[in-house]
Amino acid sequence: MLRKHLHADILKMKGTPVILAHILIPIITSGVFLLYYSFSAWNDATKIMAFYQAVGAGFPVLIGIFCASVAAQEKKAGGFQNLLSLPHKTTAFWSKVFLLLLFGMFSILFTAILFGYGFCRTPGCSISIGLCITMALIMWCSSIPLYLWQMILAFQFGEGVSVCAGIVSSLVSALMLTGLGKFIWKFTVISWTARIPYTFLKLVFGEVGAYDELKAVLPLYAIFTVISMLYYFLWASYFEGCKLSE
Repeated sequence: MLRKHLHADILKMKGTPVILAHILIPIITSGVFLLYYSFSAWNDATKIMAFYQAVGAGFPVLIGIFCASVAAQEKKAGGFQNLLSLPHKTTAFWSKVFLLLLFGMFSILFTAILFGYGFCRTPGCSISIGLCITMALIMWCSSIPLYLWQMILAFQFGEGVSVCAGIVSSLVSALMLTGLGKFIWKFTVISWTARIPYTFLKLVFGEVGAYDELKAVLPLYAIFTVISMLYYFLWASYFEGCKLSE
């Protein structure tokens, strides 16, 4: 059943820029950073930290936009009637978020591979492409709760709310990368796509305290992700249409 819904959702997305965006954004992002790093005087550790900080902080707004696009597509198809009339609408909702997660994984890995390949070819580079791929997977895992909640916001309250939430999440993510987020970022879910990978990098580069930070946030991440999945399942089961008309 899930496979049929996935196939149907892929066909629906062919007429939208969602798939193309997941290909072009990694190319543009990695290209811009590689171009800048070709003449930047920063050391390798600073460069890779800055790259994943920027990608992690920008990720939430893209999630909001993509979830909004999916919701808008269903809304245009008879005000969600095609979706609500399905005998297994919960499976249909899981199909949508699962497909976006797959696209997100591809996009993040594609970005990491392009950036890692170009960055690691520079003379004297001390960073491996394996680290870039590991960072991408950590960032993707950190984004799972965001996909679930952004999908709920997009369908329940409208596309505009989802996009605005994504923008706010990105701004908060950037803020949590500063000293202001030193103690509270672990409890700020919307900052995890930026701060968890950044903290892992600090651990790799031997910064004191990074291990304790990761050790403290991982149980919170696991608990919140499970709660988010359970709530998404319940919400999808009782969803009856958008509360706001845009």
